[in-house]
Amino acid sequence: MSPASTAAGLDAIRGYFRSFATSFGELALYARLASGCAEDPSIAGMLLSARPGQERPVLLFAAVHDLVLRNPDLPLAGWYRSVNSAEASATGDPWPTFRSTCLEHRDELVEVIASRSTQTNEVNRSTSLAVLLAAACADLGDAPVTLVELGASAGLLLGVDRYRVRVGDHVVGDPDSPVRLDAEVRGPAPVDLVTFPRVVADRVGIDRDPIALADTDRVRWLEACLWPDEPWRIERFRAAVALLRSDPPPVLAGDMIDDFGRVVDTCRSDTHLVVFDSWALTYVARERRPALVEAIAAAAGDGRPVSWITAEAPHCVPGIPVPPWSGSEATTPDTVLGLRRWRRGAELEPVTVGWAHPHGNWIRRDV
Repeated sequence: MSPASTAAGLDAIRGYFRSFATSFGELALYARLASGCAEDPSIAGMLLSARPGQERPVLLFAAVHDLVLRNPDLPLAGWYRSVNSAEASATGDPWPTFRSTCLEHRDELVEVIASRSTQTNEVNRSTSLAVLLAAACADLGDAPVTLVELGASAGLLLGVDRYRVRVGDHVVGDPDSPVRLDAEVRGPAPVDLVTFPRVVADRVGIDRDPIALADTDRVRWLEACLWPDEPWRIERFRAAVALLRSDPPPVLAGDMIDDFGRVVDTCRSDTHLVVFDSWALTYVARERRPALVEAIAAAAGDGRPVSWITAEAPHCVPGIPVPPWSGSEATTPDTVLGLRRWRRGAELEPVTVGWAHPHGNWIRRDV
């Protein structure tokens, strides 16, 4: 990399940190650290070792969080709610300790940044998934479902029916589950959850780098990708891992487009095939995305019912229009819930179900 390109890359990375600090000002720890990184080339520059497309503040934060989880006696751990309770958390400015920790462990952190990518299993996204599943199954009665998740990571969303999922006043899944997930409904209800499938007959995920729930080091990395400013997310994650670890959903290694047909061939063919992705397609090059549509349509070629449900950024999913936004917030949210369906080999009109919080905290129908 030439000095000029290095300088340009560093300027861009510092800009990403400034944007993060502005966009997530409510995060006491990460907003402060982002603002510090933006003004410190020696720390921000560690992201120059990241793989293309991964030069994001959250990757540096995850690498440091993983270090803290592995070494809870580090002075920096005092600011991390994933390690300490609110009462025991450190006070004052975390930046000097963060900076010194990064410099002291620089080689170790750079190696992690160069070799890993951010992977999240935000379990509360099951609320958006529940709404989308109900919409996908509305015309098929009690037909059993096969779930195929694209970009599944450890496959925690594949356990949606094993969690207690509350959307507004409605609860689906297992009402007695230790994993309890919630979403506020803003405005009209997006869909009647009464059509949430009664039977998930089969399930499988696909990921370039699947994580086995029995692999404690890899699972810790997933936890590190969550934000310690939001300890409830970490609590949900740990509860879901504990629940599914004894009977984990299978997640196969492969490319979500090139290996889609191979993965579907491992599933039952006498069910309603429901393909879903949640903040996964955004990492696929835009020019490749139409090929995924073709692969999913091909799975419907024998006449079986196929649905593709998505929770992605606006304009990310081919064929899903971006709905209008009339909420009180000054800016529109960044997650669109969409649905494409094939019945008897033919595609129905695509449906935009609504907007959602990226972590499933609220859902709104605004179409």
